[in-house]
Amino acid sequence: MSEENVNPIEETAEIITPVEETAETIIPESTEKNEDKYDKDRIHITNLPILGFKQFKHFLSKNLEGLNPKKVRQLKGSAYVSLATPEEADKAIEVLNGFQIKRCTLVVKRALTEVRTFNSGPSENGENGREKIVPKTALESVTPLHNIPYEEQLKKKHEASLDVVRKLVSQMRKAQRNDVPRPVHLLRPIKPSPKIKEYRNKCEFTCGLTLDGEICVGFVGGRYSKNEHYVIPADDVENITNQTKAIVKDFKEFVLETGLRPLNEAEKTGVWRLLTVREFGGDVMVIVSVYPFGPEKEAEIKEKLSARLLDISNFTNKGYRVTSLYWQSIEHCSDTPDFVHIGGAPFIYESLMDCRFRVSPSAFFQTNSQAACVLYQTIGEACGITSSAEQATAITPPEAEKKVEDNLKTEDEGVECKRIKLDEKETSPQSTVLLDVCCGTGTIGQCLMKSFNNDKLCCVGIEMIESAVEDAKMNCRMNNIPEEKCRYLAGKAENVFKSLKYNMPTGFSLDTSNVVGILDPPRAGLHEKVVLGCRQMDKLKRLVFVSCDPNAATKNLVDFCRPTSKKYDGTPFSIDYIQPVDMFPQTNHFEWVVSLSR
Repeated sequence: MSEENVNPIEETAEIITPVEETAETIIPESTEKNEDKYDKDRIHITNLPILGFKQFKHFLSKNLEGLNPKKVRQLKGSAYVSLATPEEADKAIEVLNGFQIKRCTLVVKRALTEVRTFNSGPSENGENGREKIVPKTALESVTPLHNIPYEEQLKKKHEASLDVVRKLVSQMRKAQRNDVPRPVHLLRPIKPSPKIKEYRNKCEFTCGLTLDGEICVGFVGGRYSKNEHYVIPADDVENITNQTKAIVKDFKEFVLETGLRPLNEAEKTGVWRLLTVREFGGDVMVIVSVYPFGPEKEAEIKEKLSARLLDISNFTNKGYRVTSLYWQSIEHCSDTPDFVHIGGAPFIYESLMDCRFRVSPSAFFQTNSQAACVLYQTIGEACGITSSAEQATAITPPEAEKKVEDNLKTEDEGVECKRIKLDEKETSPQSTVLLDVCCGTGTIGQCLMKSFNNDKLCCVGIEMIESAVEDAKMNCRMNNIPEEKCRYLAGKAENVFKSLKYNMPTGFSLDTSNVVGILDPPRAGLHEKVVLGCRQMDKLKRLVFVSCDPNAATKNLVDFCRPTSKKYDGTPFSIDYIQPVDMFPQTNHFEWVVSLSR
């Protein structure tokens, strides 16, 4: 059966980041005596091999043909699947139990019934022999380092970085790179964020129920692996602004006034999903995500929402100002996002390092604008870029200077003057091409182009998403960067590499330029084909790898540095240094800027 004809299966957060199974999730055999302890329409699959979610979804669709999986929650080594009826659950158990896949024999049983904490809170003494849930506040969950002095936070993150570097070095040596330096020699001190409170310019808030069953717009509490589904208020969180909190508060009141309930993912009842707030100074964009509930009713709610949030008196009376409003109707989490503009301006704008950027609802932008300046400056340093003025003072290297002095002592001054000019020409600075892979809307490349203002510097951006490429071109025009100095190409990087020499900006050649690659991939990292494409590009001598999840980046870094082989052809890179940057104060997260060369 083709994937187009497969019944849609709902994805949940667990499929992105698998979590460890705990002892209490092991399901015993179902018997008539304890039948009431098991869900009639939900099965638990254990002894599951490593599979991507798409692979697992295809496996279910192929082997459960004719059945209707409603919801899938994939963990590490196991999964929960909800079916439409108890009869379908029995059929799924019959088909999948004992199934052989990747040398693993699946064990499939009814899933143990657990108390749904988003419907009602636990009893005083707990239920099913479990302890009563004591929810953390949003301050504790979202910003776990809030009560630690910032200097101590930086030390903690440096130690965490060092742990990841040790793991990276170990993996490099297993890959036969025994020349890698010691971890302490690779890692530089972490760079702090200029702002440590109210720094987030984007935040997503879930619409749901508290442990007491009250409607709330805030952050998800509990753990999905323990089936703890509830929402906690965002009132006490310190990394978001008071204006954002005011928007959340007013939106919650609006939700209550409509009488429409938050979406219950399991039962597919309710309406409200998410509230997204993007805030850049005076520009504020709000995106409301809902489960479809009929075009007529949606039109009515959109009109009321627009009148409520775009009211010009809100700034004086409620402490916030919304300038752009979007509506997003999503039936399944895997659906392609469709943003409907329902009020205000279609875009918001942010300024970084003398550049101004247009931000659309789907556009990626660093969530800490002030720290983004630090990050981009760090990337520029790793690229080895200098301004035209700095290059002019360093045209002649020491060897050439000695040549000039010797030439001045000869009698035939005219001839030697010509030779001096030739020497100067020979040592003139080489042009540099910034190859901005996964460039998004062009923020990194354009900030570096404006900051260094070098006549011999150009940028070529590569991005898969065509709408982002169009945004990048618009930003380039808005920042007065000539088209002959900045070019953006849509497509997969490994494919664009093959024709790159024919798509260079005017006056620049791939064969005669110094090519520097900037890689800022999504959290999951680069596809292996991109790594291989970079290794095969002989002119690419320097790489700057940016990662918001260093643990996930280790595989890419090892693959860049593996010795040449049949699979990994091209000269391997070596890691020069690793520079952490704190983009997320009060949390455990940080970014890496890794300098590689060959």
